[in-house]
Amino acid sequence: MSLNYLVYVSQAAHDLSEAALADILRASQRYNAARDITGALLFVEGRDGRRGAFMQLLEGDDQELERLRARIFDDPRHHTKVVLDRGPLTQRNFADWSMAFRAVTPPDLAGHPEFADLADPGFMERCQQQGAPGAVAFLCEFWDAAPL
Repeated sequence: MSLNYLVYVSQAAHDLSEAALADILRASQRYNAARDITGALLFVEGRDGRRGAFMQLLEGDDQELERLRARIFDDPRHHTKVVLDRGPLTQRNFADWSMAFRAVTPPDLAGHPEFADLADPGFMERCQQQGAPGAVAFLCEFWDAAPL
């Protein structure tokens, strides 16, 4: 198996309750554990306390990641799905997590100006046009700075 990663962002299509986020996390953990996929899922609450956005790093076999990407991108609970980066890995960043998860608010991202507006539609538009270099480093640094 070759080890690869994929990072994407998307916007929630509707308000997501804590229970809905917990359901997404449980389903992700089951699916990923069965396929040797690891990673991290960040949900950023929208500025108005509604909707929000996802950023996810997935690690595993390239074919498994592509199957999962297609499955995620077909999910109607979110829209404006953009792959930010993908490629080979020498080692996993989240080896102990079938899916690490953190829900945050926009002020929690203030120390990361390039990703501080992640929950805003303008961020998605910018990603579609320019990409978002440094997404993997951001997620790893964010998790390391505030342990789960």
